[in-house]
Amino acid sequence: MSAPIIDLDTVDSTNLEARRRIADGRLTEGTIVTAREQTGGRARRGRSWTSPPGNLYWSRIAFPTPDWPPVWGLSMVCGLAVLDLARAALPADVPVALKWPNDVLVDGGKLAGILLESGERDGRPWVICGIGVNLVSSPPTGQLYAAADLAAKGATDIDRDRAVHDLARHFERRLAAYLAGGLPAIRSSVMEHLAGIGGPIVARITDDPADDVAGTLRGLDAQCRAEILTADGSLRAISAGDLFFGAAVPRS
Repeated sequence: MSAPIIDLDTVDSTNLEARRRIADGRLTEGTIVTAREQTGGRARRGRSWTSPPGNLYWSRIAFPTPDWPPVWGLSMVCGLAVLDLARAALPADVPVALKWPNDVLVDGGKLAGILLESGERDGRPWVICGIGVNLVSSPPTGQLYAAADLAAKGATDIDRDRAVHDLARHFERRLAAYLAGGLPAIRSSVMEHLAGIGGPIVARITDDPADDVAGTLRGLDAQCRAEILTADGSLRAISAGDLFFGAAVPRS
């Protein structure tokens, strides 16, 4: 029996609603909280996530057990699930790729926002996999990243209600592969779709430009960290940060 889907009209954030329900003991493994509109959508680094009606706002709860591979790998599970959703909806000639660690690029524009949050209740760890997908609209230009939505890129049969279930199906398949194969499996899947390999890249590690790491993207190491070959010939493994193609980094 599949886990329940809690489908709401309006909520501040599906992640926040999931947290409230975890605190009340109302969620089981695999439960999905989704809404037609968010009034307080959030992204990484405290950024806001524009959340008008028509797009997909979706959070899945997991209760990891000790035999799981690293839970931070769920970030890439999310990215791969969104990639699957996009690839199924778009014409075959529209390029879809992953920008490490989990940004899905459609024709170069950012399609989705992914935010993982974790905690513990009564000694039991939990992880919320929050995903927002631009189905029919995307933020205006002038954002930190160029944005994209499926409708503008040629998808013609977009149904938000169906997308809720389609994303769940893709997520469960990718999660099962990760639980069975661990980091090697997720690395192999991400490398199949990784954008920017062999090209110039800048990793923004903090808000201080002095901490930026520039060089050539080599791919992912065994721990799924981004490997950057710097100008002095050293190889840097980046475990967290934002990647920008080219030599310039926009500042928010």
